[in-house]
Amino acid sequence: MQAGTTSTSASRSRLTRQLILGFSGAILLILAVGLASLYRIVVALDEREQLRSAFLAGSVRQSLEKSEKTYLLSHAFWQAAYDELGIGNNRQWAYAEDNIGPTLYSSDGYAGVFVIDENTTSYAVVDGQLSDQPLEALTPAKQRILAQARVALLDDQATSGYIRFRDGPALFSAAVIRPPQLPHHVPGPQRVLVFVRPLTPVVLQPLADSVGLASFSVTARGYDAPGEDHMRLDNSGYWLVWPVQRPGSELALTVMPPLALATLVILLAMLAFARQALSVSARNDRNYQELAASREALKVSEERFKAVAEAASDWIWETDAQLRLTYLSGRFAELTGYPVQEWLGRPLTDLMSCDTAHLQHWLAQLGSVNGSDSLRCQYRDHLGQQRICRLTARPVLHHEQLQGFRGTSFDITDEVAAHARIQHLSQHDALTGLPNRNKLFAFIEQALLEGKADLAVLILDLDNFKPINDHLGHPAGDAVLIEVGRRLGTITRDSDLVARLGGDEFVLVVARPGTREEMDALCQRVIVTLRRPIEHDGQQLHIDASLGVVLSREHGGQPADLIKYADIALYNAKAAGKGNWLHFSAQMNDAVQGKRTLERELALGIEHGQLVLHFQPRFLIDGVTVASVEALVRWQHPQRGLIGPDEFIPLAEESGLIVQLGNWVLREACSTAKAWPQPVLVSVNMSPAQFTRSNVVRDVREALLHSGLPAHRLELEITENVMLNDIENALATMTALKELGVRLNMDDFGTGYSSLGYLRTYPFDSIKIDKRFVQALGKSDSDRSVVQAIINLGNAMGMTVTAEGVETERQLDLLSADQCHEVQGYLLSRPVENRVLVGMMKNG
Repeated sequence: MQAGTTSTSASRSRLTRQLILGFSGAILLILAVGLASLYRIVVALDEREQLRSAFLAGSVRQSLEKSEKTYLLSHAFWQAAYDELGIGNNRQWAYAEDNIGPTLYSSDGYAGVFVIDENTTSYAVVDGQLSDQPLEALTPAKQRILAQARVALLDDQATSGYIRFRDGPALFSAAVIRPPQLPHHVPGPQRVLVFVRPLTPVVLQPLADSVGLASFSVTARGYDAPGEDHMRLDNSGYWLVWPVQRPGSELALTVMPPLALATLVILLAMLAFARQALSVSARNDRNYQELAASREALKVSEERFKAVAEAASDWIWETDAQLRLTYLSGRFAELTGYPVQEWLGRPLTDLMSCDTAHLQHWLAQLGSVNGSDSLRCQYRDHLGQQRICRLTARPVLHHEQLQGFRGTSFDITDEVAAHARIQHLSQHDALTGLPNRNKLFAFIEQALLEGKADLAVLILDLDNFKPINDHLGHPAGDAVLIEVGRRLGTITRDSDLVARLGGDEFVLVVARPGTREEMDALCQRVIVTLRRPIEHDGQQLHIDASLGVVLSREHGGQPADLIKYADIALYNAKAAGKGNWLHFSAQMNDAVQGKRTLERELALGIEHGQLVLHFQPRFLIDGVTVASVEALVRWQHPQRGLIGPDEFIPLAEESGLIVQLGNWVLREACSTAKAWPQPVLVSVNMSPAQFTRSNVVRDVREALLHSGLPAHRLELEITENVMLNDIENALATMTALKELGVRLNMDDFGTGYSSLGYLRTYPFDSIKIDKRFVQALGKSDSDRSVVQAIINLGNAMGMTVTAEGVETERQLDLLSADQCHEVQGYLLSRPVENRVLVGMMKNG
């Protein structure tokens, strides 16, 4: 019995030992796996931190180089700098008058300012003092700087790079000196303006602080220091070096000692007590839970770093699902002046606002086809000053559930101000500073709109000007034009306007001109004033002038008409003999009368409310559901009845009435759509002339604010002609419109030779297939292939595709089979009045 009991106890002991050994082996295996996982985490953390610091260092380097080039361009692409330093050597203007002088050292920190060409250094300022040292005496990189600047001139840009300057590292920026607008008669620019900034600790430390790095330093030694990373500074022989943190190694030093101690305790406990083994197992489970939490934290950190890498900007923000701020980066406090803690927990909508779109609606649309990538917003900083920013965002999802939003805010206040400055420059002549053709037309339009119908327009052409240009050169000709503009300003009143059309043509617009005799006296005074000799470079230059005059009270018409009448009178005056003037008469050009009458009637029609809007619905491919509505303008002429746009839109574009007409359509369409029983989208056509002659972004914004229509319910239809006129400005305008929150549609797609390129470049939301392709469906296989290709292209680019001109059931069936998104045409609905459209919406 005892032997049996002993055998049973032995068996139990053996079983217990086997269980302990087996369990201990399993525990050891688990510990080994945990150590391997920890090692991978340590390595991954260190590598990601190194990548992050390298990304930040590269970003701040690019930002510094960009700001240096931008600042240099403001001095290099300057008419005065070209005159005084580009083709001259006026040190009095440059240094003594401090146009490009000691302030660049004392205020901006440039140790060297040089004007160079292949052979000489024509101007040098070193440490704020005028110097005769050539650039090649201070750096061996002169020829490289010249070559880079000449290449950058091809793109109207500056260049930058790194050099050895006075036995130390430095950043240079350089550009060829040239006028803002380079006329064909100006010799090719040769001289290069160079700014040199030494890379001292005073320059480097703020850059490191701006991206959260400990420090930056520059060294000429080979990189071999642990705990640091480096970046080569071009061909300067120097390296940019910064310390790199090692969060993985720090984690290992923190976790390894307690983990080793836990392992020892587990091994001892397994030899003595099974219960201890279970306890150690439970402790090990807790350790694995801590490791899982570390992995989750690492995942959040990776996502945050990815957001920074994808959209580097001024500051980063995060919210929860209720839009309460949960995270703000350190740059928030620097830029806004608010402490971060003051805004955590508060709604993002308390900080940001957008006067053209609802911020909540925009965030809700993120990730959809209708959503835009960025939104223009504004906020007040701690000083109460309004700042404008470009807001980007993306949803934060966990198991497909919305947890909140994460994004960036990029300050564009200076960019908006610069755009306003560009708008100003677009209205004035670069040489004389006088208003140009755009400003001239706007001035006359405004005067006529305000009821100041009593105007006189004088076109002036200089006689004997061409010989001055040919014999004395264009600088002498430019001096004459500038002096003519000044003299004309002295003999006109503040209510009048002096403008330059181009070449040697000037225009005077005189308000309240009085009688013909008084206008004759003014013309005589203009001729006498311009006949006085003009002093230039020690010579007396003599010119004369001929004038053409038109009085609006006698002939009326739009600005283009008045300019044309005055030009016809000028032509006749020059034919009659130089130094003379003539008044326009109807006999000079009888052909303009009919057009002038219709233009005058159109202007009155706009003023007296004769324009009406009809609306043509666009349907989903089922042909039943209204997706959007296109606003189409008609003119209810008192004698001729209802006139279609094909008859009066070209006239409005030619006469300048298109801006007034287009803004009426925009405001009326937004106001009407706001009252519709269904929140469908309204589509408005934009004329290319309207893009050229007005501030479209301002007009759209004011229409949205006046009507209260949400921006996402407005679509602007734009033809390819808009982009053919001015690609760069068109892209900037469309980007600004998208930031208001509206949709953009490319109209008549397929008719232009470069439409595909425009789809890749411009921020369109949808495209409309030209009706000529649609109406050929069922008749031509090639046209159907084109339609199928456009639909597939729209699907690939995430755009809505609309087919217009659908007039038969066969066309609708083919479009449905090809999976077109929307259709429009007489088969489904002709353009109707608003009351009919409202009835359709109410009846479903």
